[in-house]
Amino acid sequence: MPGPPRRDEPTGYFRAVAVDFDGTLAEGGRPDTGVLEALGEVRARGLRVVLVTGRILAELRNTFPDVDEHADAVVGENGAVVTGPAGTRLLALPVTEKLAAALAARDVGCRRGEVLVACGGDNEHVVLDEVRRLGVDYQLVRNRSELMVLPAGVSKGIGLVEALGDLGLSAHNAIAIGDAENDHALLEAAEVGVAVANAVDSIKHHADAVLDLPDGAGVAAFVRGPVVAGRQRWCPGRWRVSLGRDEGGGVVDLPASQINVLVTGGTGEGKSYVAGLVAEQLIGLGYTLVVVDPEGDHAGLGRLRGVLVTGGDSYRLPAVEVTALIRHRGLSVVVDLSDLDSDGQDRYLREVPVEVEAQRLATGVPQWVILDEADRSLGRAGVSSAVFDPAEKGYCLVTWRPQDLSVSVVGGIDAVIALTSPRPAGPVVDIAAAVADVSRSAMAALLTGGPGGAVLANRERPGAPVAFRLGDRTTAHLRHEHKYGHRGVAPERRFYFHAADGAATGAVAANLADLEAELDRCDSAVVRHHSSRADFSRWIAHVLHCPALAARIADVEATVRSESPTATVDAARVRLVATLQARR
Repeated sequence: MPGPPRRDEPTGYFRAVAVDFDGTLAEGGRPDTGVLEALGEVRARGLRVVLVTGRILAELRNTFPDVDEHADAVVGENGAVVTGPAGTRLLALPVTEKLAAALAARDVGCRRGEVLVACGGDNEHVVLDEVRRLGVDYQLVRNRSELMVLPAGVSKGIGLVEALGDLGLSAHNAIAIGDAENDHALLEAAEVGVAVANAVDSIKHHADAVLDLPDGAGVAAFVRGPVVAGRQRWCPGRWRVSLGRDEGGGVVDLPASQINVLVTGGTGEGKSYVAGLVAEQLIGLGYTLVVVDPEGDHAGLGRLRGVLVTGGDSYRLPAVEVTALIRHRGLSVVVDLSDLDSDGQDRYLREVPVEVEAQRLATGVPQWVILDEADRSLGRAGVSSAVFDPAEKGYCLVTWRPQDLSVSVVGGIDAVIALTSPRPAGPVVDIAAAVADVSRSAMAALLTGGPGGAVLANRERPGAPVAFRLGDRTTAHLRHEHKYGHRGVAPERRFYFHAADGAATGAVAANLADLEAELDRCDSAVVRHHSSRADFSRWIAHVLHCPALAARIADVEATVRSESPTATVDAARVRLVATLQARR
């Protein structure tokens, strides 16, 4: 299915536009020349156009014979048939011929496609009756006055994802435009779903935006507009990453695409925890990530579906193979560099960004690159600085030394997540205050606190930074396994239990399991001694880097003072053990 010559590389976040046919691109017949010219301009800029229709493809081509000259792929029969660079394929078994025969016996005229059976919508009760009688797992889908019978699970959204996959693209880099009831799944599958002005009310309510103009005129104006051209950022509210909750219980979140985020704070205050909190939600939403992990802090993400960890204790893929996995398999990849020396890490940090950015430019994936220890790769003399383009968006940078980042990197940051600390570092305060557009003293006050807290500074909300408690991670107990799994942390970083007089008891915790076990059996005086000093929460926060767990432990410790009676201490012991058990 050849298209016009590609004159330019695509710009902006979006790489594809998916358009419904009847009622959206055209009103019954062949689309007007104006809208076809607009789609041609989009394709000439390097974006792909996918036509997604409920029509039987043979009937579509009778109406629109040159359709293949104006689209890079066509999805027909409401998602059941895909035709494009990989040829034509069916995404479901055809509806049984018994249904068509049964409908004909009841004087219901119908048409058979390669998969679906179609008829007039006024016959819905008869069709439903026959589907029930046959005992088949079919769905009835309305398209204004028409009715389609399809195998269960088939939709325009599924068809779009398959067609984009054939083109090497992701639905997260696509905009979909539709008008009728059968376009719900289409709009939902894409990063942005748009309804033309003549759409049915249910689609208008479902869409991320409604155009001012109807059908082809609306499509032409939109695809020539700033969003598709990359001049305007558009992040629908249904794609969000939750960071935690503010003091009033409200959710604190960020858009899941098209922004650059900096995570910063002191050493051991939970920066990698926050990066993992963001990463696991992005992965759950279907975005593709590359996580560059110099210290092996993110190996736990490999337990999530669709995530591969390379390096560390296993074979490390060459940079070109990392991007191949993303392109062909849609996997997210964590690159663990913890086993390499400084020179080896620098060599890899020169190769990976080049390969990743070339892939992002061509296809839009990965949508996110997470760089831990970013001051090293994107510092003023960083090995990856020349590749970083803040205009491309989709970077999550993690560092305890924000002052070492290059000027271009700092200028491209849209939001800062800064961790609270009893004594917040000056550079952390400075960059958070600058992005939030508040005074340094106001930001310092917000950032002064214990473990488990953070402040969100957002350029889009000047003067309104938000303090919040970090949310829980689903993989929190898996990360840092090299530090607190069965082996535990190094001896000099372990928790050594002491009695009230300061004498060592001889008990040592190398990991959370050890801590839980010793808390369950140690003397009450030991629990009182450490709880009154908040020793448990500090160790969990600063050594094990679990700020959310540390915050919960700190809440329990706050109930214990050095003079607390044994009953109070024992009650706290029960809560401490229960809190540690709940982490599993």
